[in-house]
Amino acid sequence: MSLKLLILLLALSTPFVGLVLTWFVEYKKLDELESYFSENELVQRNKRFWGRNQPIDKTMRLSVIIGFFTLPKLHMRRGDVTEQELASVPQALRRWVTWPFYYGVLWLLCSCTWVIWKKWKILTFF
Repeated sequence: MSLKLLILLLALSTPFVGLVLTWFVEYKKLDELESYFSENELVQRNKRFWGRNQPIDKTMRLSVIIGFFTLPKLHMRRGDVTEQELASVPQALRRWVTWPFYYGVLWLLCSCTWVIWKKWKILTFF
């Protein structure tokens, strides 16, 4: 297997891995995760608005909670979440929520870097 083929297979398969991880969190972990924020006004309002249990609804409900974990100080300063609410979520569940997000961000950065390198022809061996 050549290096080009390996990179092509990785570039095409990694988005699907991220999607599968995100779907797993949306369908298996979202209800448990929302139970830790049962008193949070923002999460409950978001749950009422996006409450049809369609895939887009679950994605939008999860995105608010991902924001809490990725930028906790910002959300605490704005009054969206308290430190006690964030501390009540178990570390394992927190990892299930944040890892697919960070995986997607890493894939996006790598893809942008690849496009820039190809545009400027820095990598001439591909």
